[in-house]
Amino acid sequence: MPKTQASNGGIMGSGIFGMFGTVIQCKDSDDSFFCNFMKAFNIFMVVLFLIFIFYTIYTMFIAPAFKKRR
Repeated sequence: MPKTQASNGGIMGSGIFGMFGTVIQCKDSDDSFFCNFMKAFNIFMVVLFLIFIFYTIYTMFIAPAFKKRR
């Protein structure tokens, strides 16, 4: 039988997990400073990412539409 390769996990075994921020796994009951800081940091990163997406949409679609009206 052929020997199978070990999977790296992630998207189709590529090792890329499609996540941004940290990949720290803390339990809900864990109240350590590190876990609380990482949870807050992840929320901050998600907010920045959403602002970037909205800004990109604004500059590509909405702003040019307003310039054409003038």
